[in-house]
Amino acid sequence: MKNTSKKALIPSIVTALRLLVAPALFYTIMMNQYLGAILILIFAGFTDFLDGYLARRLDASSDSGAYLDVISDFILIVLGFTAFVLKGWYDPLILLLIIAMFALFLATSSLKKLVYDPVGKYLGAFLMFMLFVTLLFPEPLIKTILLILLVIICLISIISRFSLFLRRK
Repeated sequence: MKNTSKKALIPSIVTALRLLVAPALFYTIMMNQYLGAILILIFAGFTDFLDGYLARRLDASSDSGAYLDVISDFILIVLGFTAFVLKGWYDPLILLLIIAMFALFLATSSLKKLVYDPVGKYLGAFLMFMLFVTLLFPEPLIKTILLILLVIICLISIISRFSLFLRRK
């Protein structure tokens, strides 16, 4: 961490809020409280923007903060999609795809610094968008289109990531 003062912890505290609301997202989806789930996703998106903004503004960017950010997003996304799978809205294989992409991201990053490929850095944002749109429009055709787009983005990200990884070697 560049800045070791107490205010340097603020971005990480904001990031941790996503960890706290992740179970609430799961619960609201399972209880058919879709407006509550949408509000939680809006809050999560706001905290995702705010933590990065604060880290830059307070000169408090850190590799550990970046990892906390990615893990918070991952847990929120996995819990949201787990609820969708349990409700029968998506096939369970979508969880395998999400987990595999996260594992690939971690495996091809260094332990000290996350490595984003040009496409993969938008995968988390697309997954959050997918959660949001699925809640707004839970129609089979919309979910099918979103799933096809997810598979395309994942394939392009894998190619992009391996290309980047090979160039670094």
